[in-house]
Amino acid sequence: MTVSSQWLRAILLAVQLWQVCLSLSLEQLCNYWPGSGYVGDPGDCKSWGYCKNNKLAARGHCQDDLYYDSLSGKCDKAHLARCAPQHWELCAGRQSGEFVADPLDCRAYNKCDNEGNDDGLRLCAEGFVFSNRLQTCVSSANGCPQETFSICAYMQSGTTVGDPLNCGLYLECEGGRGTRRACTGARYYNYKTLRCQPTQPEYCPNDDSSYRPVRHPPPAVDVSVCARFYDDDHSGIQLISDGLTCHGYYQCSSKHFVGKWHSCPHGTHFQWWSQRCVSPQAYSCPYDRCGNLNSTFVTAINTGCTQYIHCYNQISQNIIQCPEAYPYFDERGGVCSKYFPNYIVCYMEN
Repeated sequence: MTVSSQWLRAILLAVQLWQVCLSLSLEQLCNYWPGSGYVGDPGDCKSWGYCKNNKLAARGHCQDDLYYDSLSGKCDKAHLARCAPQHWELCAGRQSGEFVADPLDCRAYNKCDNEGNDDGLRLCAEGFVFSNRLQTCVSSANGCPQETFSICAYMQSGTTVGDPLNCGLYLECEGGRGTRRACTGARYYNYKTLRCQPTQPEYCPNDDSSYRPVRHPPPAVDVSVCARFYDDDHSGIQLISDGLTCHGYYQCSSKHFVGKWHSCPHGTHFQWWSQRCVSPQAYSCPYDRCGNLNSTFVTAINTGCTQYIHCYNQISQNIIQCPEAYPYFDERGGVCSKYFPNYIVCYMEN
């Protein structure tokens, strides 16, 4: 960007009088982030919000001729501040009457109008997204066919936030852009707890648009696992968790060894620090605890044995809370009980 174009953008920012309401409000923005801090307002480059515990705690405006810079988290001069693009910015290089995709949702698009009028968002049909280049809706199998901005456009660098377009995934924000990440072990990311979990979070819509984790089996051999995780301070054979299942591990005899995958006997889980296969109650496995078991119910970790998971075909389905009269789940007996079960899984956190 040249100096003249920078000043042109500054002038446009200063004289811009209309506010375009994008698809994400400040309240919705905070909903995806359980942390505390300042975020930019998607609809106004001069405004900011303060998020805390997934809620908008406060909002405000920059003084005088200053604009809020989403990346640094402070108000600055117009030509130095970088806020998420407004509709008129996206239309700057287009002819009046052309369309541009909403920067946060490729399915939505709006008409460019040199007069600054806003005639509302339009939506592509289910399964399609709008292509800025082709000026039409195309199959979403091709992904978003244009440069679009994510929720990270309003967040400071280094923030981890839930992905509003893919329930169960998360974004690592840096420089206004987000890198999409998925939890290992075919789990879902819960943006309210900042944890990966085996079941779909309650806030996720139960339809085809919701994120579905892919359940690939661990590879039979891994050429890098021994080089990355073999501990040179201890010689001999070492067993390394496969990072995908509760019962799988790789066997390594040195850093130069090609790891071969093995499974614990049915009904047991791999306990990495003891290098043994143990009963599920003896280890708070962070992956799908239904795997390698015939159990209908297993304890939900990080709950102090007050919640349990329903299993079907060795895959976690949903989390259930024990009733007040019988507050503790006894995994060995498979029932809620009055008495606290003295299992390791009840004390440990992943």
